[in-house]
Amino acid sequence: MKKQQFHKKLTRDNSLIIQEVWDRGYAQDYYGNSNPFLPTQINYVVDGVVEIWDNIQAIKWFEDQIQKKYKEDPLYFSSVMKEYKKIASKTGLYRKKDRFDSLEELEIFIDLLQKGTYGFLLFYHSAGDDRTPPEIRKEALKIRDEDKFYDNADRLIKATLEHFFIYTQGKSISILSHEIYQPPDQEELGERFQNSIYVVGNSVQIKTLQEFANTNQQFEYIFDEIPENNVLKGQIGYPGFAKGHVKILKRKDQLEKCEEGDILIAPETTPDFLTAMKRAVAIVTDEGGILCHAAIVARELKKPCVIGTKVATKFFKDGELVEVDAENGIVRKL
Repeated sequence: MKKQQFHKKLTRDNSLIIQEVWDRGYAQDYYGNSNPFLPTQINYVVDGVVEIWDNIQAIKWFEDQIQKKYKEDPLYFSSVMKEYKKIASKTGLYRKKDRFDSLEELEIFIDLLQKGTYGFLLFYHSAGDDRTPPEIRKEALKIRDEDKFYDNADRLIKATLEHFFIYTQGKSISILSHEIYQPPDQEELGERFQNSIYVVGNSVQIKTLQEFANTNQQFEYIFDEIPENNVLKGQIGYPGFAKGHVKILKRKDQLEKCEEGDILIAPETTPDFLTAMKRAVAIVTDEGGILCHAAIVARELKKPCVIGTKVATKFFKDGELVEVDAENGIVRKL
């Protein structure tokens, strides 16, 4: 039997609750059929960030089912978006809150996220799939570019949990939705923060990805290749040259590490990174294309930027002296 293949799609400092919502969204298609390729994702928490490993077959099946649906019902997208926007407007009411006033309110919010993800995943995958009918794809791209559904969701979840359970402060990333009324103790949260695996429908396992792989050999893991020389290649986000010392920023609580003249290296950037990006002389990311946040901000700041390197956060180390040649999409150790 062919092994199911997993490839790291994203690295985020989002709560596992957000990842639960996504994983459950992939668990069935828009006909109500169960995804035959489970688990749809493996979430690996390492040093306080989540590596999201997609099941390649599961995501392909999900996307194929979307295209099948469009052939049968050209109006399906618009009908789902109508309902999605109703749910998005409800979540939008919470966006300016510092935290929820009760755990019950947090539970209601998580339920809304789950319901809204049904529509979110539809436009998200429709926008990125060349097979999507042109008019639907145009609308999906527009919605994707303007959408704020998940904005502040992670912040609200963490702030609420850390308010009601002070001992979880800084370590709430691995709390699951069924644990919000009684989170794990401080010691376990610390262990989860360093190395843990979560697959929807299972408990969190305190182990590294390699240890998980050793005991789950029915899965195959596709790792991005790390160059053996001193040169890493990516796409040009904004041209230019810069030299400086590396500061790797994977979590929002690490942003102050980046000082004037540093080279900012991150899985991706978000609006939270803006102050650090202004201090940096150049920006390098694992992820993204020419329309990603890092590339857009780099163009506004006129700072050299190389994006889509896949492995910059693993290839470089804090403090290393590097040269960013964003004329050619190259970052070089010196």
